[in-house]
Amino acid sequence: MTASPHGRRFATRVATLVLVLSALRPILLSQTNDKGQRSDERFWIAGRYDAKRVIVYFDAVTFNDTLSSNSHQITRPVAKGFFGPVGIDQTYARKFQGAPGSERFALGDKYDLVSGQGLVRTITLTDLVGAETDEGVGNDSFLGALGSLNKDDMPLEDDYYVLRRHHESPNVNGSEKALPVEGGTYAYLQSGPVRFDVQMQIVDLLTGRMKVLATEAARRATERVSPQVEVTAFHLSDGSLRYYAFAGWYSGAQATGDNSYSIGAWLSREPTLHIIALERRTFGYQGDEPKLLNVIDLGGGRTGVIVFISAGESIETDLFEYRDGVVLKDMRVLQSIATGE
Repeated sequence: MTASPHGRRFATRVATLVLVLSALRPILLSQTNDKGQRSDERFWIAGRYDAKRVIVYFDAVTFNDTLSSNSHQITRPVAKGFFGPVGIDQTYARKFQGAPGSERFALGDKYDLVSGQGLVRTITLTDLVGAETDEGVGNDSFLGALGSLNKDDMPLEDDYYVLRRHHESPNVNGSEKALPVEGGTYAYLQSGPVRFDVQMQIVDLLTGRMKVLATEAARRATERVSPQVEVTAFHLSDGSLRYYAFAGWYSGAQATGDNSYSIGAWLSREPTLHIIALERRTFGYQGDEPKLLNVIDLGGGRTGVIVFISAGESIETDLFEYRDGVVLKDMRVLQSIATGE
């Protein structure tokens, strides 16, 4: 895959955190089915559009200023990071579906919506959408659809999911079913706050790393400042508990690279609580730390993490295949929805 001009600029700005690839080029994952046959699987980020619908962008495209005259206004989705989608018709969409590797989707097609703990619900594509960004500076625009749950399905609770091509399998409770996983364990994001004592241990670990890694000027500027910390617990597909945490020390009303320091970390409690991968010195501005949005079981023992990353005016929502001991920039990118200056 070749990075777009935007991707190259953005990666330069945040090279210490994540390498941005060309937006919306999902990677094909090879897996083996129960007959020993290998197949290719694609995954896309899906966001809650409303209580019973999701939005997904299947491909990055270039509209060349033709979208506005071939579209109609629709409501913005509940989930952030999908820009300002507009409705389009099938004839217009087909003009952008001929590129090698593009998804051939149409109204009425069925896909699987995968959420936490292996819950899979079938959706039907009901509306086609596009989102045009600033193509003139190298950004990608996006082509996708809205998908609706079955009428008997429960309303959506999370904002972010993973979409895959539809797998025929026995249904449970209407269209809802669970991924077949040996041992009955699934990857998922743990709800509710992490125990206070665990959070304090993590703060101590991150503070210790900050004191070693930060410049002397940054340490002096933040030594009287308590860190802002966010800790999230999640489980891998084998049931193992992990944490993602970030801490930021911000001195002064206007946090900049000169008076702030922030780091993120992936942690395990096995055998004792420790950092297994450290996201070194993220960005220089308060609020720019990467945020873990959801954790999804991809099947076959794989765990997907959906992460939101911002750097000034550049933003992206990424789906990574998580691996222990690996930082974001070295994880496999399954899809990236990105734009920026």
